[in-house]
Order: sequence, then C-alpha cells, then structure tokens
Amino acid sequence: MNNNHSKAIADKLFKFTKIEIEQMKNGTFVPDIPDSSTRIKNNRLELLNNYFFRKQNIYISKHNRFADYPLHSHQFTELNYMLSGSCCQIIGERPVTLRQGGLILIGPGISHEIKALGEEDLLINILFKKSAMTIEWLNQMKENRSPLIRYLLSLETDSGGTDRYIVFNGGQSEEIPAVLKNMIAEYFSNDTYSNTMAELYLPILFTSLAREYGQSQRNSSEAAESLSRNKKMIPVLKLIEENYKDINLSKAAVRLGYNKTYLGNLIKKLTGVPFTQLVVKRRLYQARLLLNTTDLPISDVAQESGFSNKTYFYKVFKAEFGCLPGEEKKNQQLPT
Repeated sequence: MNNNHSKAIADKLFKFTKIEIEQMKNGTFVPDIPDSSTRIKNNRLELLNNYFFRKQNIYISKHNRFADYPLHSHQFTELNYMLSGSCCQIIGERPVTLRQGGLILIGPGISHEIKALGEEDLLINILFKKSAMTIEWLNQMKENRSPLIRYLLSLETDSGGTDRYIVFNGGQSEEIPAVLKNMIAEYFSNDTYSNTMAELYLPILFTSLAREYGQSQRNSSEAAESLSRNKKMIPVLKLIEENYKDINLSKAAVRLGYNKTYLGNLIKKLTGVPFTQLVVKRRLYQARLLLNTTDLPISDVAQESGFSNKTYFYKVFKAEFGCLPGEEKKNQQLPT
C-alpha cells in the first residue's frame, strides 16, 4: 500500500460520518449498529457477533466522535488503535488514557465505555473472532516469553481472570504502526480480497507486539512460568480444536502420551477448569456458529457440535450464553 493511498484513507477517515454530524449537533450517543445485533446481559449492553462477522473473520471501523459511547461488552476480541490524538476509556471502573500510536486489547465480556472523541481524534476498532489460526500462531510463538502470548492463550481457554485487557503504549517500534496502517488501508480500500489481506496482517501484528511487549519480561520468573504453561497447553488446545466432536480425556491422554489422571490434574492446574469443560466450551462455540450461519434444526446443530444429549445441550448452552439455542438463533437473525 503506497503512501498516497494511505494518506487518502486517512483523509477519508477524518471526514464526518452522518452519525458524527448528529452526535456533534446534539452531544448524545447515536447507536451505530442495529438493535438486533445487541442484547442486555447482566444489565449491560452486549454487542453480538452477527453484525460484524457474517462473511469475514475481521471487522475494522472508525469509532464515531463527539459523544460518549455507553458502557458495553462484546462477544469478540477487540483492538482499539489510536491513529491520531487521544481518548479516555473506563475499563472495569479504571480510567485508561490512550494516546497516538497506543493500543488496547480487550477480551470478550469486558465492560468498558469510551469518552467522547474530539475532531482530531481517530480511534480505530479492529474486531476479530477466535479461530484455529490463533492456536497455530500460538504454537509457532511458544518460545516467545511475552505476556501477550499468555493473554491470548487465556482467551482460548477462557481461563483468565477479570483483568482481561492489555494496554500497549506507542513504544519505539516503527514496525507496529506500519503494520497497523497497512492493515487499515487495505481494509478500507475496498479492493478485491481487501478483507483477506487485512486479516493476514493480524498474526504479523501480534508477532510484532509480542516481541516488543516481551522485552522487559524476558528474565522474569513470571515469563518463565508463562512459557512453561504455553508449551504444555498448546498441544491440548490443538487436540481439542481438531477433535472436539468426539475427544475425551482418555483419548487425549493416549494421543499426548500422558497418564489419564496426570493429564487431567495438569489441565485443571494450568487452566483452572477440567478437560471436559474445555471440550464442552469448544462444542458450544461451534453450536453457536452453526445457529448463526446455517438453517440446521437445533437437534442437528447439537449433533454436529458433539452433543448427543439434547437436554444436556440446552442446559449448558443456557448456562454459557444466558439464552436457549432457539432464542440465540432468533436474536442473531438480521432484518432483510
């Protein structure tokens, strides 16, 4: 992407959108996605996957300026990149200031609000889904001792604590802003395969971030512990990803060369949850994907996701997502 094209994209992003004009006039928030793509969960606004990922794995947008974005969470992982100016976010009641060149990585379920941006402030939202690619990337990056690796692994296992966000200051790297600007320019260019090209930049970005973010951690005991954990958990996660429909602890122990009891205890120690729960969670996310992207009957969705007992499927789906499979399918349908 040449400099002239990048400048043209930046000029385009600075232009006022219809929502920005209305927010600047009234000073109040104007919703930017359909009501059918949101729901109230635990008395807070939650943004759903369906609006952003119907035909793609990555979604990039400019954050609308001139009004506070209300407290909300989302089902996906989000990177906020401060392309120009600065902004203040409240994440878990903690104020976080993001300045030009800085990023915030926010995991699913984290509630945050974004204070109003000024005319010279450009905040770019980069949203992406969990996928097998993340496991492959982690496997390749397992020798890196950056806390970012542990964080991304915790997103896959859902074993992280409540502090599931990372702030990256601008730092000294010229590589990271270059990757980000290329990704943004590709996405907004609307050229053939522009979404695919933007998605290919994602592992490059994380590799660059992991390298820079890990520099100060290379000799710490915390980093060594993280490295050891990743080496042991990545094969387990990969096995679940590839065999979630019929994998169990006995089969996993044989495949990985462990004693069944030892493996079960190891997984519980490293992730805080039993092996079975990791498998069920992976099946549930597959079921949710099928509900949102196919016309399969719910009984077939359950079978295709690895659930042989429909009653149990309904029970665990409700516990995980706060609604029944039929309600999920109805909520995720967009108006035509």
